[in-house]
Order: sequence, then structure tokens, then C-alpha cells
Amino acid sequence: MSSTVNPPNPSIPILLLKTPSPTPASDAYTLHLTPPFAPSFVPVLSHTLLPDPLIKLLLTHFTLNPSPDRLPDPQPFPYGALIFTSQRAVAAFASALNAPPVVKIRERVAEGLRSGGVRLYVVGPATERALSAVRDERCAGCGIYGGEEAGSGEVLAGIILGKRGGDGTYDVREREGGTRKPALFLVGEKRRDIIPRMLMDPKLPEGERIQVDEMEVYKTGELGEFGFHFTQMLARTEPETVRWVVVFSPTAGEAMLRGLGWLNELDGRVKVNTGDPSRRTFVACIGPTTRDYLVHEFGFEPDVVAKKPSPQGVKQGIEEFMKERGV
Repeated sequence: MSSTVNPPNPSIPILLLKTPSPTPASDAYTLHLTPPFAPSFVPVLSHTLLPDPLIKLLLTHFTLNPSPDRLPDPQPFPYGALIFTSQRAVAAFASALNAPPVVKIRERVAEGLRSGGVRLYVVGPATERALSAVRDERCAGCGIYGGEEAGSGEVLAGIILGKRGGDGTYDVREREGGTRKPALFLVGEKRRDIIPRMLMDPKLPEGERIQVDEMEVYKTGELGEFGFHFTQMLARTEPETVRWVVVFSPTAGEAMLRGLGWLNELDGRVKVNTGDPSRRTFVACIGPTTRDYLVHEFGFEPDVVAKKPSPQGVKQGIEEFMKERGV
């Protein structure tokens, strides 16, 4: 007489629309989501760094004196803060600091940033970790603010303006009692304007407003093979029960909606009924910036928005949703 052994409950497929770390098995998302999920990475974007404008800025203010007699005092660095909202911006910053002409004067650059009281503001814990490594190696002494406490540009702007307490308030002055020094925002060609808009709000008193200059230091494009790989992964994980897709950027969100066939090609708006009880594919966003983009541009409301932009935040949000919905 033969006996039947019930198979273990299968893991829930979860498609992460991002590039994994160099060792996927030790990627934070792999470690935190397994189990009960079976994570798979589907890279969406390619990034090209554009560090030249930042290299030129650093050389302009910390350049070597062509005279062999002495080195003059460097020009004061024109900014009191650098703002980062992505790891690509951090990579461009690192690339600029590691450029051969900058490396020749790196001690002067580091001292100039420190003595100028330049602050480093950052959104999210992952970007903060990347920036900390660069700071420790190339400009030790510069303070880093935001990070895990700032899950969005709006929260970071509040920290900078002193509306959220803590020691992150930006108060680097042009002169004693004068206006605040401007801040340099290192961006890609696609970005939201929430940080400049909040910091330069004309409703703020003059002494509290902060001029924000944007410098494009990277560009982002969709990988040509994303559609093919995503379609393959969707076919492989066609859900008998449920599957999840996690979106990490606005560009990835649009690519995801198109890959799922959820967009109406005539008006570019979502055609799927997200309230359909038979729907078995669910979407989570890493944070409010991506969620807002999907809502405003396509009329799509994701099922989950992580309260913190981290593996733990994604897992907690999904598990709470599934428990509430009985999925």
C-alpha cells in the first residue's frame, strides 16, 4: 500500500525589479525575504555616471596653484550642503573624488569640505550606507544627516528646515547673521522637485530659505532586455495562489505596468481593476515617491507602500496586507 506525502507549502514568488548586489545570495532582500518568499531579481535600469561637472567644481575651488612658490588658500566652497537621494548620485560623487586630477589634491579637497562645514544629506538607509563609505575614505569629518530617518525627499527637506527636530537642521551661513549658504542637489535627469520646492518656498522667511542648485550627475535608461526577462519571469511564476512584484523606482513602475499588460495603450492609464477579488498579482512600492508617480501618471494605486525603504519594511508591509486580506 503506497502512502502519499503532502508537499511543503511553496514559497510565494516575489519579483524584485532591481539589480541585485554582486553576490545575490547575500543580498539583503534575499536574506530578509526568504522565507516565506522566493525572491527573484529582474534588473530594469541602466545607469551612466556623469561626474565631470562635479570634478570641475571641485577643481575650481581646490585647484593647485600654477605658481611653484606657494599654494594659495582655496576659494571657499560655494555650497554648505550636498543632497543625495539615490545611490547613483553617491557613485558619481565617489567617481568625482577618485578622478586623477582630484586625487592629486584630495587632502585640500577634504580639508576644504570639512573647514567649510559642508553637510551631507541623504534619503534612505541604503544610500546612507553607500555615502558613509565614501565619506570615511575621502572626506572624513563631514556630517551625514537623514538616512534611515528620512524615507522620502519630503521628510529629508523637513529635517533640513528644522521641522522634524534632531541635529540635522541646516544652518550653514554665508556670513554671521546672513542667509544660509546654498545647497547642491546631485540628481539624475529624472527627479521630483519636492526638495527644491520645499527649501526654496517663498513663504519661508528669507533667513530660512535655502537656494538649491541641481547638478545632473547620472542618467538612467531602461534596459533593452528588461521586457524579455520580465515576461519570462511572469510566465515562470504564473500564480496558482499569489505572487508579488516590488517596484524600486518610477521608471521601473512604468516598465512593470507595461510588462503586466495593465496599461491602456490609448491613454496610458491603468485598465486593470485593482479591486478585483480574483486578482493574484500584487504590487509593493519601496516608498511614497514611487507610489505617487504611479498614482499621478497612470492612475495605479499599489497594494503596499513600505513604511521604511528597506527589506524589513517591504516584508512587513506585504505580510500585513496578506493577513488583512486573508491572501
